[in-house]
Amino acid sequence: MSTPTGDYDLRELRRLADPNRETPEVFDDGEGLPAPPEEVLRHSERDELVRLQSQFSAAGALPERPYLDSLPDQYSTEVVVFEWLDFLINKAGFENTGNALQYYEEVGWITERVREDLREYMRGFSEVESFDPDKPGPADLDVDDHVLSLVYIARLASV
Repeated sequence: MSTPTGDYDLRELRRLADPNRETPEVFDDGEGLPAPPEEVLRHSERDELVRLQSQFSAAGALPERPYLDSLPDQYSTEVVVFEWLDFLINKAGFENTGNALQYYEEVGWITERVREDLREYMRGFSEVESFDPDKPGPADLDVDDHVLSLVYIARLASV
């Protein structure tokens, strides 16, 4: 009778798969990991973007700019919008989030109407509660943050 796969010891499976591989017993503070957890997350976001693009392409409907001309009228839309805005506001603050939304409109990712709708959603956030008191202040958004925003836009466009 074979052992159920859930009962195998992961370290033992790794040793069986590659006897020459050295696997540390415990990773200390991410040391020795193949990539930092944030980087792994960014890769999964980019993978999601490629997957969404492939779905659009397979359906013969690659979107043209603006990618998002209106917010879908569904409950799931609000969940995605609040998650996206929470990320932007916590990372960059209210003013920089507003600037990022303006930038997304300028580059043709969203329309003016979507930007205005997103600004309305921002009113639901309390600026005081949004900031981590241990951080010195809002940070600028980097390229990876904008890629994540594009993932959120693609999610909304695919609803």
